Amino acid sequence: MRIRFCALVLMGMAAMVADTATSSPAVTFNKDVLPILQRNCQTCHRPGQVAPHPKNNVIEWISVVVPTGFTKDTWITSVQIKPEHPAVTHHICLGFNPHTPDVQYFVPEWQDKDRGEDGSALPDKGPTFGRFNGRNRSMAEDCYLPGNIAADYRGVHAAKLVPAGSDITLNLHYTPNGTAVADHVQIGFTVAKEPPERRYLSLSSSAPTNPKLFAIPPNEPNWQSPPAEVVFEQDVELVSMMPHMHVRGKDMTYTLEYPDGRKEVVLNVPHYDFNWQLGYDTSIKVPKGTKLHVDAHFDNSLNNKFNPNPNKTVYYGEMTWEEMMFPFFGVVVDKNADPKKVMKRGVVPAGGA
Repeated sequence: MRIRFCALVLMGMAAMVADTATSSPAVTFNKDVLPILQRNCQTCHRPGQVAPHPKNNVIEWISVVVPTGFTKDTWITSVQIKPEHPAVTHHICLGFNPHTPDVQYFVPEWQDKDRGEDGSALPDKGPTFGRFNGRNRSMAEDCYLPGNIAADYRGVHAAKLVPAGSDITLNLHYTPNGTAVADHVQIGFTVAKEPPERRYLSLSSSAPTNPKLFAIPPNEPNWQSPPAEVVFEQDVELVSMMPHMHVRGKDMTYTLEYPDGRKEVVLNVPHYDFNWQLGYDTSIKVPKGTKLHVDAHFDNSLNNKFNPNPNKTVYYGEMTWEEMMFPFFGVVVDKNADPKKVMKRGVVPAGGA
């Protein structure tokens, strides 16, 4: 099964320059420029259509709901999300949600934020990271990220349950690069013929997003983030982990703290690279009551060749030049387990990457 979704991405405004040195008639806005805008821009750059506000070279995160087409409960064994233009795609995440009568398919939503000249959200003007005022973003169950491959649950003898009539909520984040493109997003599934042995759950956590707690000082080469924590409320098998930060991300460490007090480092990524956001497979039996504690450091100094500006305070935000501390992980549980009762988060994230 494949779903195709076309997201028009405005990557920049091209100036139209006429040669006024010739004897040709003078160029006018109504006769020469307006038809170009109507043909190439206004199909989307109008109220209720796809293009969000491009202020300060920023395209805000976009949320779109599409139908799955599943008329019965369906177990899927792999998911792949493919953008047509990876060069402008920061991430595309999806989540499966129950359909409600008020949902409108293929209608994009976004929330403009007050941003400074460099495109960063302003903490004194409201949350720098958070939910839409209207429809909530879906949790990021599966994502396309730079360097990330398809999610395949068959290796751990598990599948993901998509209830009948579910919708897919897509969270789209594009980064302008100066070229206008239409991105045709493809989502592919493999479907199990029989119910699986176990159920796969894609989970995540986050450091606090409050600017009073998450604020990376200027020229700081080794700032430690507040941790991200969850507590497992039933036995699980931890099968995958994937750190997610932005370009100032330096390292991330996942530690299990067992009910008997024992601590075990289960993943240490000492040299994080935003361009290669890799998942790490494992197989660890995690008993009920175990805490997953995740630490991370950030390099906001000149030593970081990817740092766009080491002279400013950096807050938790949605753009690549802002920061995130968002550890993903996957577990398998009994196929009849209630996913809402598997774990308790220390911080409830807003979803997405």
